[in-house]
Amino acid sequence: MTGMDAKTNGHAPHDDPGGQETVPLGWRWSFPRFLGFAVFLFLVVFWIWAFANRDSIAHPDTFDDPVFVEAAESLCSVRQANIAELPLAGAVENAVERGEVLDLATDQLELMVAELAQIALPTDPKGAAGVPQWLTDYDLFLNDRRVYADILVTGEDPKFLISANDQGVRVTDLLTTFAEVNEMPSCAPSGDI
Repeated sequence: MTGMDAKTNGHAPHDDPGGQETVPLGWRWSFPRFLGFAVFLFLVVFWIWAFANRDSIAHPDTFDDPVFVEAAESLCSVRQANIAELPLAGAVENAVERGEVLDLATDQLELMVAELAQIALPTDPKGAAGVPQWLTDYDLFLNDRRVYADILVTGEDPKFLISANDQGVRVTDLLTTFAEVNEMPSCAPSGDI
């Protein structure tokens, strides 16, 4: 056995035609490494920018008509207060009573939607296009509530199913988002079911 020395770290020396040991070259820049680093740096800068500017980026459903917003919020808050006076779904004894309470709450929401339809459309083009679609989505949600209430009054108690719009998005998500981004929180669907 040949002698071991500290330079080989306990391993036999490698054969090298020049008689010298080969030393690894270390880390080098290559195109894939450069590209990966550039992508990483871009993502870091992008997310810093996105979080720093999150309040200045408007939601696509946001419109600018404070007159409509104030009128809608005042109407909706009255209807939501009426719904809040009804018994909670968990407080009633059976599905039949839940269906009856749900019908009463849906009456209030239908009145709310009818009153919202009577307000002049927003002057902002995005609001003028968005509010009618929002009210159409509300009609779909109200129909879901009526169908569910009809099932409950028979004594059955299935899960409440929410319809999706033409794009496949649950209408409650759309209704809530539209109300919240336009500062009309009382106009979001009530959580009474």
